[in-house]
Amino acid sequence: MFRTTLRHTCPACGEGELFAAGYRLNARCSACGLDLLGRDGAHYGGPIALGYGIGGIAGIGVFMILLLRFGFQTWVVWASVGTVVLSILATFRHCKAWWTWGLYRAGQLGRGPS
Repeated sequence: MFRTTLRHTCPACGEGELFAAGYRLNARCSACGLDLLGRDGAHYGGPIALGYGIGGIAGIGVFMILLLRFGFQTWVVWASVGTVVLSILATFRHCKAWWTWGLYRAGQLGRGPS
């Protein structure tokens, strides 16, 4: 699981690229032909919730640390908001890769006609 999600490769064979560009998944694995998209909407809610959760936890952590050190100031709030946004952007591909792996393990992704 960790190797394929960190490298953004196919959960079945570990060879084919998971992403076509940006956050968009390839329709099929180029190595084994696994249908990476699954059913309509399978990839939307989970990775978004994970990414927002990670961003929220990071933002709260930064806010608490800065609040204890510097007190309540405007820049502390903006630094926390920036941390949330950057955390979501930095981890979303990993969240989507992990979610794809989970869908594969649950049998939601399969080998369809090539």
